[in-house]
Amino acid sequence: MGRLFKVLVADNNTAAFDRLKKLPVWEENGFEIIGRTADMRNAAQRCKTDGIELLICYNRPPAISAEVLITSTSELSERTVCLAISPHDDSENMRRCFILGVIDYLTEPVGEQRLSEALARAAQRIRSLSVSSEYMQALEEHLAEVRADDKKFVEKLREFLQSCENTTASTEYAADFFGFNKDYFGRLFKSKIGMTFGDFYKLFRIRYAERLLMSGKYKVYEVSSMLGFSSVDYFTTVFKKLKGKTPSEVKKL
Repeated sequence: MGRLFKVLVADNNTAAFDRLKKLPVWEENGFEIIGRTADMRNAAQRCKTDGIELLICYNRPPAISAEVLITSTSELSERTVCLAISPHDDSENMRRCFILGVIDYLTEPVGEQRLSEALARAAQRIRSLSVSSEYMQALEEHLAEVRADDKKFVEKLREFLQSCENTTASTEYAADFFGFNKDYFGRLFKSKIGMTFGDFYKLFRIRYAERLLMSGKYKVYEVSSMLGFSSVDYFTTVFKKLKGKTPSEVKKL
């Protein structure tokens, strides 16, 4: 299993926190509770400074308001996913929390099955946010190495690759985006960037794969699948050829 996602619980009820922490669903869903806070003023800040990926907000007004805490957290720490828990069924508060983007809204007593289902959805959301961040960082690093005088062309290339986050790009697809036929675009791209689009994109995908592997959140076969390689063996071959190490060796660093 990769690194566990960090969980912070915002609640002023120690007994409820102890019960929640003892439920045997955290690690099996990829999470680890690292602490509790009853201070509404610093909870959102802790999410940002401590890299909290899941904030569990109990709704115990006036001491703890899930609605207020979710709002402040989303403004301060965009990569933190929120889960709300209420001591009783409160449909209006639930509606407002869902509008604010919570992954789920549970009521006490919290059952293992419902919590496990909520954690599975939270993990999926966290991975999605993480992948997007890793993709954009890899993209900016890759474009920073491009030696091209035509800044407009590079900016158009950035725009194209941003639109390809959830798909595999091809020379034909890129040519259509730029408004040229494939042959003309191929010649133009090589004259601007100094290599073919295919080679450029292959290098970018491997850089992106390296970032995902080094994050510790994904297995080699998961990264291979996410990047659209036909097999793990082919992914390993391409990766080693360009990086001098296998994906497994990079993941262990």
